[in-house]
Amino acid sequence: MKINRKKLFITLLIIAVVLFVLHLILMTRTTNSSDYWEFAKFFSLDEEVSMPTWYSQTILLFVPALLLFYIGWTKKKTGAKFANHWLALGGVFTFLSLDDGAMIHEKFSTISRLIGLQSDLNHVNAGVFAWSWWVLYVPIFIIIGLFFIKWFLSLPTRTKILFAVALVLFMVGQVGGEVITGAITHNTGVYAGPVWRGLDKFVGKGLGLSLFLWSVVDYIHFMPAKEKLPLKIEVE
Repeated sequence: MKINRKKLFITLLIIAVVLFVLHLILMTRTTNSSDYWEFAKFFSLDEEVSMPTWYSQTILLFVPALLLFYIGWTKKKTGAKFANHWLALGGVFTFLSLDDGAMIHEKFSTISRLIGLQSDLNHVNAGVFAWSWWVLYVPIFIIIGLFFIKWFLSLPTRTKILFAVALVLFMVGQVGGEVITGAITHNTGVYAGPVWRGLDKFVGKGLGLSLFLWSVVDYIHFMPAKEKLPLKIEVE
């Protein structure tokens, strides 16, 4: 089976846009029908149990299971450098998939309240820190990121740029979105609404994760032949 990089890129982009448009169409409608909202939430980007969330979880599983672990495993078998870094990155994405499904980040917000951190953050800015999970998550991922610096610098320029853009989109959507919508809700007294909540998920999970998946496929295409092992999937 062959994977056409151009077609894959277009497909991922179309899916992300379609999910975002469906979210806007269904979630901005004015109605008091509980049956309607029960149906509409299935396509909501802001719901933890919905079609868009399943899609992001699929990407987060597909990346480490079929691509990153393959890259790490083949590099390890061929004696190439940074094999363990690829395997570790696969582990990070496996955790992110688990987090998306089991809502681990929500538990971090609970921990924040238990240890009194949420109360302290509220005194600083109750809007910006409305969802405090990111205050605990960001330092952890910065520390993890230090482990990947040499690996990142070793990547081809093309891959470095693609990975960096994908990471920025993901962080802007996931963390920046939480900060902005939290501030809007706190300062106006009105929930940020489906447009803002949909936009941050679209940028983070829709564009960020889709670009990262495509970037990994693109990297496989340009991997040196001496670092590859036979694979029934060919990237063209």
